[in-house]
Amino acid sequence: MSPQRHTSPLPVWLALIFAALAGSLMTVQARVNSELATRIDNGFVAATISFGSGLLILCVVMLASRRSREGLRLVKAHIKDGSFPWAFTLAGGIGAGYVLSQGLVIGITGVALFTVAFIAGLTVGGLLLDMWGIGPAGHRPLTIPRVAGALLAISAVIIALVGQPTTVISYFPLVLPAFFGVLVAWQQAANGRLAMVAQTPWAATFLNFLVGTGVLIVAVAIHSVSVGPATAFPAVLPSDLWLYLGGAAGVIFIATTALVVRIIGVLLLSLGSVAGQLITALTLDVIFPSAHHLAVATIVGTGLTLAAAVIATIPRRHAGGHKAPPTT
Repeated sequence: MSPQRHTSPLPVWLALIFAALAGSLMTVQARVNSELATRIDNGFVAATISFGSGLLILCVVMLASRRSREGLRLVKAHIKDGSFPWAFTLAGGIGAGYVLSQGLVIGITGVALFTVAFIAGLTVGGLLLDMWGIGPAGHRPLTIPRVAGALLAISAVIIALVGQPTTVISYFPLVLPAFFGVLVAWQQAANGRLAMVAQTPWAATFLNFLVGTGVLIVAVAIHSVSVGPATAFPAVLPSDLWLYLGGAAGVIFIATTALVVRIIGVLLLSLGSVAGQLITALTLDVIFPSAHHLAVATIVGTGLTLAAAVIATIPRRHAGGHKAPPTT
């Protein structure tokens, strides 16, 4: 099934607002999962709890919604007849890796610096995937504003590192969120394609959490073998209920992005979520500081990343100098 333009009554500006709200949830999820990982001293188990709780929510949704179950059957039928790539159903594995990176890295970098690095990767990934036409919105050509926005986002990461420890090892944790930023851009494109085939975002979201939970269970099993069961599993889980809301936030995020990516494309979805991620990340680091000090350079880098999002959304112009009409 080839990507195609999607006609929707949902206007572009509203889709961008939904993307920003989804981005806010993504940052909240990151902080919740990081705190849970710190409390139990185990990022693997924290990520599995996050995905597992989201999967339980989606099992209820699938049982209650006949349309969502029919969506799974449609995906299976399209894979069977060769009209839909089966690899797109594995997108949840990327989400599992990203959630795991939250628990392993944020305690070192802080939410804001983690988010800036992630957004740089997400921006570059969105730019390339739109150029290649991987997402459900189809081919989106390279333009000067899009390239400039991506380059500015990368520059923002470099600026955000000013004042941080100068050893290469201290920078290495930021490679992980940047790498997963690129992969999450592909995940969003895959989810959009899944949602189109299933005719509902809930089927795509369910497949994401099903695959992601399976990947994390395998990761926990491998980790437990390497360190021993006594060390791999916490003796007692925290009683604070908010520490277990990461899965619910992830469910809403995946469902929302699967819905709007076919309207605005991968890059605009990625950058639309930037505003929500950055504002929320800075707010959380100010109100609930992590062990990592929030530096002025990180704030400047955050501002530049937000500017990159704005620049990349500038419409391309026709040869005559007129702006091209927005694509919906």
